[in-house]
Amino acid sequence: MKKGIAAMLIIIIFLSLNPGTIYAAGITATRTASRVIVDGTVKIFDAYNIDNYNYFKLRDIAYILSGTKSQFDVTWDGSKNTINLISGKAYTVTGGEMAAPAGNDTKTANLCTSTVLLDGKEIKLTAYTIEGYNYFKLHDLCGTFGFSVEWDAKNNTVVIEPMLTYLPGNRSDSYSYRNDINIADTQMNFIKNWVRVSSVQQFAYLNEGLAYAYAINNVLTIVTPSKTLSIAMKYPKLGDVISDDDGNFYIVWGKEGAINTEQTIFISKYSPKGEHIKTAGFVGASPMGADGNTKIPFDGGNCVSVIKNGTLMVHYARTMYNGHQSNNVIAVNIKDMSPYKFEPFIWDENQADIPYVSHSFNQSVIYSEKANDFIFANHGDAYGRGFIIDKLRKEMYVDYENRAYKSKYPTLNIFHFYLEPNANYDMCIVNKTFAQLGGLAETSKGVVLAGASAKSISEKAKTEKQNLFIQIFDPLASNLSSSVFVGGKTRSGATSFDIYDNNNSPLTKVLDYGVIWLTNYTDKDVIAPQVVVGDDRIIILWTENSQPATESFYMVLSADGDVITPATSLGSLKLNSYEMPIYHNGHVCWAYAYDGKIRVASIQP
Repeated sequence: MKKGIAAMLIIIIFLSLNPGTIYAAGITATRTASRVIVDGTVKIFDAYNIDNYNYFKLRDIAYILSGTKSQFDVTWDGSKNTINLISGKAYTVTGGEMAAPAGNDTKTANLCTSTVLLDGKEIKLTAYTIEGYNYFKLHDLCGTFGFSVEWDAKNNTVVIEPMLTYLPGNRSDSYSYRNDINIADTQMNFIKNWVRVSSVQQFAYLNEGLAYAYAINNVLTIVTPSKTLSIAMKYPKLGDVISDDDGNFYIVWGKEGAINTEQTIFISKYSPKGEHIKTAGFVGASPMGADGNTKIPFDGGNCVSVIKNGTLMVHYARTMYNGHQSNNVIAVNIKDMSPYKFEPFIWDENQADIPYVSHSFNQSVIYSEKANDFIFANHGDAYGRGFIIDKLRKEMYVDYENRAYKSKYPTLNIFHFYLEPNANYDMCIVNKTFAQLGGLAETSKGVVLAGASAKSISEKAKTEKQNLFIQIFDPLASNLSSSVFVGGKTRSGATSFDIYDNNNSPLTKVLDYGVIWLTNYTDKDVIAPQVVVGDDRIIILWTENSQPATESFYMVLSADGDVITPATSLGSLKLNSYEMPIYHNGHVCWAYAYDGKIRVASIQP
């Protein structure tokens, strides 16, 4: 008996010292029946399911990732029984990669005993050897090399996204991927004058990162990285969702009005647990009197919000009771939800007591640290016509010589749109601005306006493609000159300012300063640009309507507009075209809806 025990111990010791030994008996591996999509394209892999996890050939994954941000090379050191992984290096093809599945659907798998080194350091990855090939757990690889893997249970599909940054727990019931979501797609694939409120609202939540919200069947679902809340819709129209530093949620929503004195737009405050705290209602007041109040909130444009110094500022589009469309601004003190009182003064047709543009196709608002004030941008087609910049605090003074109130910081038209003579109030002419507002952000150099436009302020604008541009300006500027802007060139032309003109009146010469053109397309348009600032860099995302299909891109600029990373494809990733992305821990994050699914995208630019 003692001799038998001793012999057994010798065998165990021998096996433990032999690096090529299999530690466990073979287990069953079943060929993966799931479809696999890589960057939007179906790929055929020789992959296996073991204990409900998918295992892929290591070299197949290295092969399909080569040329992406997640690429890695693979070498084999037989003398040391070691697999070497070299991150960031293009894969060296050895032959046989992506070979079609062969043989039986069920095979025997044995634990791989090879040492795995990543850039020279040993790492622990789960792997099996099947008929001489090493198969690694797919989720281990995506966590190691930073690409995304998601499971689409509805379509029995594994989705691999090389461009998408890996997020832990990417499964169908997770924060980052949701199926069976019956809402509109969020990416615009064509140019449209009037933008819209996105079907997926997104915002930064505490220090966790991106949160998003969507409404289905009168229920608003709010999803953060740590929780999901369901809130009954108080009103049928959803405008925006945002949160404060304490984790409270604020929902901007509304209804269509019947009489011009009723409240149609509301801001509700909810606790971090989703408990209703208080709602403030507004008529959406206008300097034009009750007929200029808000009848249909969020109509013909967007709704955007920002919180700073205890004030929630909301900038939204609406249709008024007089039938015209414009922007409007409401605000509350988030502590007690009392409405913010805009400082009134004598109003005339040239200056409203709050930012006012008609028609306003798109809206943006940020809080400028440099100006210590809220900055608004509107895409206007008439009053005014152009990209219009406004501040909340006008700092009014009395011009005694002209017996008038004047503002130290007047409304500024920093980018003009062409309007032909003899428009004669034809909205088919007036509504065409040949431009799109992206949004506002701020760097150490100034406030950034991102947009897309025809390059000319002339008849050429009618046939030119819309190209990407930015302007970086001083938010304290009280007038326009080249000294107000950082870099860029002057854009000159002539346009009409009279939408009623029917006498072929002469055009007015105009200058736009500090325009930095970032694309020079003659065969495709930039669609719905977006801007976010992170680590004092400007990151811009946009879509292009190139053939045969639309494609999205990003670009990284320095604080003063120099290109750091040129236009880079986002592959099959879609955008949330009218919700600005957020920047969190070195990543640009957004949530988008496409084909009944919501996905969280995160890239490291």
